[in-house]
Amino acid sequence: MQVKGAKATGVGGDMMFSAIDGSTVTYIGQQIVLQVQHGDISAMTAEVRRVLGWADVAGALGYREVVEAAAAWKPDMALPGKLSFADLSSWQQELANESCPDAASGRMACAVAGLMECTVTAAFLIDTFPNTLTSEHLSMASRRAGLPMDDESTDPLRDMLECAVFEAQRLADPPGAALARAVAALAYISGMDRPDAQLAQWAHARGLVVRVSDVLKEFTRPAPPLRLVISLADVRQGSPGQAEYWLTRGGEPTTGAPRPVTHDLNSIMTVIKDALTWAWEKELREDETLDHLDVVAPVSLLTDLMSKPWALEDRPLSTFDLGARHSLLMRWSGRLSPDPAVPYADNIAEINDAARKALQDMSGCHDPVTWLEPSHFLPESEEDLRRKLSAGHLGAAIGFSPSITLERALPALLPYVPIIVWPRPGTPTLDESLRERVRANWHRQPHDFADAYRRHATDHPANQCLCDLHAVTHDEAWLNFCRLITARTVTAPKETP
Repeated sequence: MQVKGAKATGVGGDMMFSAIDGSTVTYIGQQIVLQVQHGDISAMTAEVRRVLGWADVAGALGYREVVEAAAAWKPDMALPGKLSFADLSSWQQELANESCPDAASGRMACAVAGLMECTVTAAFLIDTFPNTLTSEHLSMASRRAGLPMDDESTDPLRDMLECAVFEAQRLADPPGAALARAVAALAYISGMDRPDAQLAQWAHARGLVVRVSDVLKEFTRPAPPLRLVISLADVRQGSPGQAEYWLTRGGEPTTGAPRPVTHDLNSIMTVIKDALTWAWEKELREDETLDHLDVVAPVSLLTDLMSKPWALEDRPLSTFDLGARHSLLMRWSGRLSPDPAVPYADNIAEINDAARKALQDMSGCHDPVTWLEPSHFLPESEEDLRRKLSAGHLGAAIGFSPSITLERALPALLPYVPIIVWPRPGTPTLDESLRERVRANWHRQPHDFADAYRRHATDHPANQCLCDLHAVTHDEAWLNFCRLITARTVTAPKETP
């Protein structure tokens, strides 16, 4: 990150700073930290002045970072059992005065400055959100920020900040992104929906104003709708398995007991009925209704579930057809756990991260769907198609004609693109008119695509294309669900041979 008027120092190579109120904002590699100048103490910020006399500023993670860095910087240096802010300030000054800094001194500079930032930010949070800093609230903030949290921690604030600075900061993100997320999470837990003067000042000093505002906006979005997720990831031809299901409310899932299931329509409908009964009788509150249903399946089962004979929406539960009261979205189980039919897509984190980026890049695109011809799926074209998909050249959404079999198309496309659409059997020809109607209605996917079939009639208008389409969709809400489930180590059923 470049700072107007910044100048480079000799510590650690990439170290830039700009004076703010007598302190210094420092950028070292992917970290963003404060550097304390040995000048007029009265000119320092209040939180810097407050921590100058702190005698114990390192948690387990921060202490380990300094110990490991110091061992490379000065192998014979003995570190005290507790690190004071004065120790950090002294080392920082010594590092800044080195005439020939090397990689070891650069790493020590990062460890020291990172721990100083954790300390100063802790002081800021203690002053700004004194009533929020409880173990319960810090645990909630850590989860919302996507940070691991040790429920047995004796100093959860220190642990959260050190994790954000030393472990959670990704190289691809701007400096301070993880720290901004942690601080914004605490602000949100305190009831703040936008930066106040103090938070804005903290963010401005670190160049994180936009980042903090964006995170608060993300946290204050309306909660996702209540939905039931039924995973059939364990279903195999000729081999019994188990189905899992979750009811998600406000993004938080509740898990039901697994149910036995086989690759059979009646067995799957029994599982869906049992899962809905569990939600209706045990989980739904008096004022809640359950409209949304996600069915998760491997490729081998999706090809049946998306066929006309199996159409789940038209299958009766008891009194009503499933599609009469529920909007179904089909999901690929390979984004929750590896799908044996697609062995080259076993890195779940990679394919989901790529899907999220593809969806974000697609925003505002005039022609969101790349339509493939049957020739793209010929054996001699397979390698060229795979190369284009792996390079991300075909976008986030791909469509194909009904002449291409699902057994051929789904394994080839699902790992690479989050959205796949194709005409339902018996629908109008995939011509330019249908493609234009897809473009015109694209902003209504994914939920309106599912709802269209739920409300469809045999005499639907020719321009109502949504009920003519099948789709396997993995929107950002679904990717968030996958991240949450895998982060909690609550996974889909184990794969069987």
